[in-house]
Order: sequence, then C-alpha cells, then structure tokens
Amino acid sequence: MPQEPILPTSHDTSATASVSLSPNREVYLTTKKPSFLAGLRDDINIDYADIPICLCSLVSGLCDSTAFNASAVFVSMQTGNTIFLALGAASLPRGVPLMWLKALCSIAAFLLGVLCFAQTRRARPRAKRTLAASFLAQALLIWTAAALALGGAAPAFGDLELAERMQRDGVLDLRALGPIALLAFQFGGQIVTTRLLGFNEVPTNVLTSVYCDLMSDPLLLAPWRANPKRNRRAAAVVLMLIGGICGGG
Repeated sequence: MPQEPILPTSHDTSATASVSLSPNREVYLTTKKPSFLAGLRDDINIDYADIPICLCSLVSGLCDSTAFNASAVFVSMQTGNTIFLALGAASLPRGVPLMWLKALCSIAAFLLGVLCFAQTRRARPRAKRTLAASFLAQALLIWTAAALALGGAAPAFGDLELAERMQRDGVLDLRALGPIALLAFQFGGQIVTTRLLGFNEVPTNVLTSVYCDLMSDPLLLAPWRANPKRNRRAAAVVLMLIGGICGGG
C-alpha cells in the first residue's frame, strides 16, 4: 500500500519541508516568510495602538507651549483660538495686535488638516503602511516648522526674547503664520488618527472633556487592568503636562 504524503506542519521551523511521495522519492517545498513590504499591508495590533496615541498628547503639549510663547495662539487647542478670534471683534487683547488673524490661520489650517488626513479612511486606516505614511507626513510638517524657526524664516519661533519684545512693542510679524499653519495642519491629522483607531477618549489636543470623563468615570478607582480607558485619559493628562513643561524649557 503506497505511503500517504507527509505535509509540513506549523511546528516545522525549517526553511524547507519535505513531502514523501514514495519510499524512493521526496519533493522539497520552500516556505517563504512574508517580506517587510508585504507585512505593511496588514493591520496593526490595536491592543498596543494606544501607546503612540497617548504619546501624541506629549507632542501637543510641547508644540502648544512653544507656539503660544512665540505667537500668543495655539496650534493644537482650537477652543482657545476660537475665543481669541471672538475677542478680535472687540480689538482685544490690546497688547497683541491682530491676534485674531493668527488664531484664524491656526483654525483654518487645522480644519484643512482634518479634511486631508480624513481621506486615509479610504485606504484601510488601520493598515501599517497607512499609519506609517500618516505619521511620517505629520513628522515632516513639524520638522519643517522647526526648520523655519531655526533658519530665521520665523524668528519669533526661534528666539523667545525676541518674541516677548515684539509682543511688548505691539509688533506683528506675519512670518509667524508659516509655522502656525504647518503645526495646526499636523494636529488636524493627529486627532483624525485617534478617531480612526477608535480611541475617542484620548483626543490628544484638548483636556476639558478628558478631565470630565476621567472624574465622572464610575470605575475611577478600579484596578489598573480593569479600566484601560481611564488609564489612557490619565496618561494623556500627564503627558500633555510634561510636553508643556518641556516646551517651556
């Protein structure tokens, strides 16, 4: 009676596995591991995706504290910019000329960033390559803003003393609009990413709702592993605070 073929099993860790067709013949099958590029088409493990999302809060604190010192507006927290825009109708605050213009620039760039980055939902938003491209684009926007500051194209962003002196003298430097627009556009992409991954409890650029959800959580004092949403909210608060301190430094 002929011997049945012996197929490779999942326990076979060798690069090749033999299939016995007869006592005298063997055919070798080569099992190939998926390439790195092919693996980028797979979705990420959502169980660990909250780690980079929480770290985005650190970036928000860092950039917002820097931008506010340089231009007296935010690039991430658009609630504050909306109030600044409203104050502009009464020509306030008097010591910061046309602050409403910088706030409007930040809001418009943020909205445009949301609109553009939201299109990633058409290309498997949880795929590794989609997220890698999104975060790479966001990083390039931050690096470009930093290059403008360090290269002197936006001097207020590169020199805190100069920024403070310009604010005291009521000088409006429109060159600051460049980094403001770039950073606000990036933060539009950042918050879209949190939404597409399903981490609505960590918006990464605002803490008012996070404070509310954190303190009203009925499982606020539950063990660490029993309430991951609370853990993410608390981490976002701490990381944004640390980012703001680093930006101030």
